[in-house]
Amino acid sequence: MWYEGDIQKFQDVNEETVLFFMENEHLKKDITKCDNAQLLLSSKDLNTVSDVTNAPWCKVDISVPWKEIFDEANHLLYTSCYTLHRPDSSGWLSLCIYGMSSVHTNVPEDYGLPDSAEYDLSDWTDIAKFCPRTVEWMKDEMLYDRFSRVRFMAVLPGGWLAPHKDKDRMGFGATNVAINNPDGCALVMEDWGTMPFTPGSVFKINTGYRHAVWNRSEEPRIHMIFDGDPSDDFKRKVNTGYARMQDL
Repeated sequence: MWYEGDIQKFQDVNEETVLFFMENEHLKKDITKCDNAQLLLSSKDLNTVSDVTNAPWCKVDISVPWKEIFDEANHLLYTSCYTLHRPDSSGWLSLCIYGMSSVHTNVPEDYGLPDSAEYDLSDWTDIAKFCPRTVEWMKDEMLYDRFSRVRFMAVLPGGWLAPHKDKDRMGFGATNVAINNPDGCALVMEDWGTMPFTPGSVFKINTGYRHAVWNRSEEPRIHMIFDGDPSDDFKRKVNTGYARMQDL
């Protein structure tokens, strides 16, 4: 059993998402031409690349024990711990390991709370004790000074997330960690194509672009999304990955 609730809420993928995939899934643009990369990298501010880049994504060199994390996250999925996440989707589930609670998976505004609640009320949630290897990795290797909201995000077989963007300007948003990424499941970025996820890969994603997810495989796809304050070491890894992507 994947989650508790009315199975009738699971809907076939909508026409908008199908059309978005048809138009964008197989695009392959030259990512080295999206910015004046040398100018961005010359800044002494470690945040410059992440704040203003037009690049759709950037791989970050972080080691991830993805098989162990998958076992913990998948067990929680199969024991009905996840919650339905948001509208304009079907079969998209979420569970906070760090946050206001395990089921407060959205921003504070969605619960009638001030923005400050994301930090003021957040801590390790009740499900953290069921994920000791994940917690250990987050503390020791993820290179964040502070977490605010960290979620397992599952897309069930046949599940989808309609095209949307998370902000109104360019620049990298939250950090996405692929715990698994079954063949047939894709995150597609408008004008850029399919993100090159592999199990254990870590990416910064430019959520100023419209993007969508569709799982056409026979197994759940589980990623983690990190919000919070990356350390300077993490930011340097982002800039190193960006330079590599730009052939610099």
